Amino acid sequence: MIKQLMAGTGKLMITPPFDCELSGFVAREGRCRGVHDPLYARALVLADGKEKIALVSADLIGVDTKLLAKVREKVAELTDLDPSAVILSATHTHSGPVTLQDAYLGEADLTYLSGLINNIAGAIYQANQNLEPVSLFVGEGDCRSVGKNRRQKNGPTDSQVLVLRFQGANGPKALLVNYACHPVVLGPDNLLVTADYPFYMVNALEQVYPGTQVMFMNGATGDVNVGHNTADSIKGKGNDRRTFREAARLGRILAGVALTASENAVLQSSFNISYTTQEISLPFEQVGTVDFYLQEAETWKQSAVELKRKGASFGEYHQSELWEKWALKMAKLRQANKIESEFKAEVAAFSLGEIEFATLPGEFFHEFALMIKKERAPRRVLILGYTNHNIGYVAPKSVYDEGGYEVNDSYRYYGLPSRLTRGTGEEVVRTLLTMLNKL
Repeated sequence: MIKQLMAGTGKLMITPPFDCELSGFVAREGRCRGVHDPLYARALVLADGKEKIALVSADLIGVDTKLLAKVREKVAELTDLDPSAVILSATHTHSGPVTLQDAYLGEADLTYLSGLINNIAGAIYQANQNLEPVSLFVGEGDCRSVGKNRRQKNGPTDSQVLVLRFQGANGPKALLVNYACHPVVLGPDNLLVTADYPFYMVNALEQVYPGTQVMFMNGATGDVNVGHNTADSIKGKGNDRRTFREAARLGRILAGVALTASENAVLQSSFNISYTTQEISLPFEQVGTVDFYLQEAETWKQSAVELKRKGASFGEYHQSELWEKWALKMAKLRQANKIESEFKAEVAAFSLGEIEFATLPGEFFHEFALMIKKERAPRRVLILGYTNHNIGYVAPKSVYDEGGYEVNDSYRYYGLPSRLTRGTGEEVVRTLLTMLNKL
């Protein structure tokens, strides 16, 4: 039976206050000094007469399970949506507020978080209140001039741009753009709130489609950014491309690809909504002893002292200072037997007729997206990264032999006791493929 697809949109501002701490760069000195462009939570509620689901794109560094749980609780109070049908994604801007409470990416402002929860839930409420019949058009493009492999010069990325256009009686109601690339054009020297290049992409498309809500949803970006070296970001090294002008250029390039995909999009004939969520266990490679973490703390303490003595950059010695705090926290948790050998995260799989979605709870390397897309072809799959949690970087087995920041170091920033076991990402992919097969 062919059902009528209904869609509703909602948008509320989530810009943090002046003088807040910005999250995303260890080398950033100073607090927020203004707003270049406002941040938003954009919600899209879809219904087919039986099932209903809410997709949210929030201009944030990430969302964690604490934030997700409170948003779902508020949504349950305000709407008829099943809380598990709330899919909350972050765009991963590095020029927004601190939102990950158990990470070492800045100190979260609980007052701001309280308002954030209300506004995200409020955007969903708005969307649920203005459902109207829509037609679904799906288009595809290829963008190789924005996302770059940050570990290999001229290395591979997931360059696919998928666009869903929800067409109402009076024109496009919503445009959803899915593409994988870190929004880090602006570097640690930037003290202005901004959504980075997605702001310019959204703005350009909304000028072409007045009255349409445009949503950017990021993909598997663990090894993909706009061409910067991670080590340079830690050292606070700038270059002439980390500017708002460059963010605008890249945003417009992506908007152009998305526009072409939208204008050439194909009408879909099946709209049935199916979705499922599953809690998964992610094992740690090893959990150290109390003495191990205390020794780590001493090592990082001495490292900070030595780096300062040598005149190292703020980012370099500040990283050591943060990792000392991390090690002391791990020692305390280990002493209290509060560190498990694995931790839990949620993944979701859902579909709109022949169009499929798979969520990833963090910064997964692009290879994982390609694995899922290849296995599900010829169906189109939107990979939603930074969704329903942010556990940090998840790398393929082969990258463990190569090492580097994403594998050997980044887990400390996310408050994890150890890096994830080799093969964890591949296991998440297998789980998602099983879920997609059962839809």
